[in-house]
Amino acid sequence: MDEMKPVVFSLDHENYGIDIDRVLGIEREQQIVRVPNTVDYIRGIMNLRGEIIPVYDLRKKFDLPENKEDSIEFIIVRVRNAKIALEVDGVKEIHKLSPEDLLPMPGICVNDDTRYFKNVIRNGNELIVILDVDYLLSEEELKRIDEMVNQTEM
Repeated sequence: MDEMKPVVFSLDHENYGIDIDRVLGIEREQQIVRVPNTVDYIRGIMNLRGEIIPVYDLRKKFDLPENKEDSIEFIIVRVRNAKIALEVDGVKEIHKLSPEDLLPMPGICVNDDTRYFKNVIRNGNELIVILDVDYLLSEEELKRIDEMVNQTEM
């Protein structure tokens, strides 16, 4: 098994992780421009050093209440051929992982709508759910993001 180091972040007091190999950067305090008529969990777009990147609201995707605090961070990831910014409550750490602590997600927790739940990490008494970013967006959503980014670049 290849060694995986997840970037651990929080959402509504729960911990999630993304393989650091998929993370392009972590950003704070970005201006978000809303784009009407997009998928519910696309908050809008950001201009990151001249590149237009869609902002994906994980709280909305996971059906969590809106964050009322100002401490929002963005994890920039590559999803197939696109870059997206995942809006999270806060980035906590890059976790050093023992191979025996990485477990498969129980099958009962995964279906067509939650296939992005890849693994779970046992960290003492705490569990960290690992996301596979390639499955966060459907083919249709990826197509709409490409169209949205291409329209803003014209």
